[in-house]
Amino acid sequence: MTSYQTEAPTARLLIVDDTLYNVRLLAAILGKQGYAVIPVSDSSTVVSKARTEQPDLILLDIVMPKMNGYEVCEQLKADEITRDIPVIFLSALNETLDKVKAFAVGGIDYITKPFQTDEVFARVKTHLALRHLQKHLLKNNEQLQNEIAERTLVEQALQRSNTRYHNLAANIPAMIYQSVWYPDGSQKWLYVSPACRKIYGIEPEAIVGDNSLINNMIYQNDCAGFEDSIAVAANQLVPWHYVWRIVVSDQIKWVQGHSMPDKQADGSILWDGQLIDITELKQAEEALRQKNEDLANTLQQLKATQEELIQSEKMAALGQLVAGVAHEINTPLGAIQLSVDDINTFIGKTLIQLPTFFQSISKTQQQDLLALLQQAFQNETTLSSREQRRFRKTLARQLEEHGIDNSANIADTLVEMGVYENIERFLPLLTAYHGQTILNMAYQLVSLQQSTQTIALASKRAAKVVFALKNFARFDRSGEKVKTNITEGIETALTLYGNQLKHGVKVNRSYDAVPPILCYPDELNQVWTNLIHNALQAMDYQGTLTITVKQLENQQFVSFTDSGKGIPAEIQPKIFDPFFTTKPPGEGSGLGLDIVKKIIDKHEGQIEVESVVGKTTFTVFLPM
Repeated sequence: MTSYQTEAPTARLLIVDDTLYNVRLLAAILGKQGYAVIPVSDSSTVVSKARTEQPDLILLDIVMPKMNGYEVCEQLKADEITRDIPVIFLSALNETLDKVKAFAVGGIDYITKPFQTDEVFARVKTHLALRHLQKHLLKNNEQLQNEIAERTLVEQALQRSNTRYHNLAANIPAMIYQSVWYPDGSQKWLYVSPACRKIYGIEPEAIVGDNSLINNMIYQNDCAGFEDSIAVAANQLVPWHYVWRIVVSDQIKWVQGHSMPDKQADGSILWDGQLIDITELKQAEEALRQKNEDLANTLQQLKATQEELIQSEKMAALGQLVAGVAHEINTPLGAIQLSVDDINTFIGKTLIQLPTFFQSISKTQQQDLLALLQQAFQNETTLSSREQRRFRKTLARQLEEHGIDNSANIADTLVEMGVYENIERFLPLLTAYHGQTILNMAYQLVSLQQSTQTIALASKRAAKVVFALKNFARFDRSGEKVKTNITEGIETALTLYGNQLKHGVKVNRSYDAVPPILCYPDELNQVWTNLIHNALQAMDYQGTLTITVKQLENQQFVSFTDSGKGIPAEIQPKIFDPFFTTKPPGEGSGLGLDIVKKIIDKHEGQIEVESVVGKTTFTVFLPM
């Protein structure tokens, strides 16, 4: 396999992508920067190639045949030879969960396709620098271990040859020293290795000649802690380990000290120890901390973006519902307006006539009128058009048999009043001289009561729609789960789709009595709305929608089954992908089911789909 390389490469990069164009593009981009590029298009050979080539950095595609990028990364991290090679994922997948999974399997960064040249340069350069620092730290740690071993040898050899000890100490990068603290509190440096030149920029002889010289270089804020740590080790004769800062030529350095106090017979304390410059280690730690902080901020921004996307999709769905919701509100408002007009007409024309009317009829007729009103008011049955026609014919025939004129009109009036049974007791009233006038007055009084009932029912219906609209449009930013009955959210969605449902869609509800569950109700309302909307479109708003809510052990499941045209088997695996849609342009963004799946995943649930022509079922499983 050919490597794309310019002269004097600064690093070796292994690029893994099954698309040759992407490999060539990255090779050209990175090759111009002096990197040696090793291309691999077969994901199954990545681990063996990495073991052989030992690249400094791997750029790994996610979506590939045979093995995807996540699986390849897991194998790399499981191999002792390749586990420390940093991996940057390359993918067109730009969702939060894809990025989180990339980091979870061991990736250190994520570059989104299509590539931005400056971004690729910056990220590759940054992680190569971090890799270099990591190797450097490992090397320093190995050196430190070697130094400890050498120090042990030096201490053993000290008894044999003080000269040999000094020569060996001079070759160690750490500053080896020996000092003594006298009982009167004075201090003297007995030996300081040449490494002090690199750490302090001072000759060993100067430090030995001036006991306070390097103590005066301690960073002011670290003085107290340094002195306390020395005092504890001296009093308890325990090993001393401390990290502090020093100021050298106006630059701050980090120093790590190790020593073992040894109390002598004359009461003095002998200190044999070493000082190590760990400035680079501290800088690497700070860079890593900043990187982690940046990643945390990015993750938070991604979460906020996802919430905004969900709310945007909700508002888009609401926009599609506006016309139907307006109709659902205008219909009861129109009924209320007509009823109010009828009541105003009654008050303006009929109410003032009541005293004169009751004086003009006999007490027997008054009693019959009250009985007629009582029967009408007590009847709460709503008749279908066919039942009304049947009762009219029966009443008209009865009235004709008793010789009552205009029997058809009187039968119509009685049926509209809800009086169509036990008519015999009202025959004297209907055959009386003022019978028609009394019946008309009774009809107006019953109409007044029916108008008030209409206003009450219409108000409840409008309030129900407004309540559903308010619940759907609400967005809870607290981020906390609350206990909610999921059937209430489903009914909210059905209320909003009431206008579309009543013109050709039969809704079958099969709700078990399930307990409330901890969830994000606003987001689940988005799920129910989207699934109902898709079902209605699949049926062209004509058919049967069956909604089932049940509890199975430690989870609840909700299924939506429509009688629509179904989802072809070849596209079923793609329907939850972002931006995938089979709808005509302008009718769908392709984000609906993607958002639905993310919401269900957020609840640690599952969503499944089964579809054949005439029956498509989406089933949502939610843990309790």
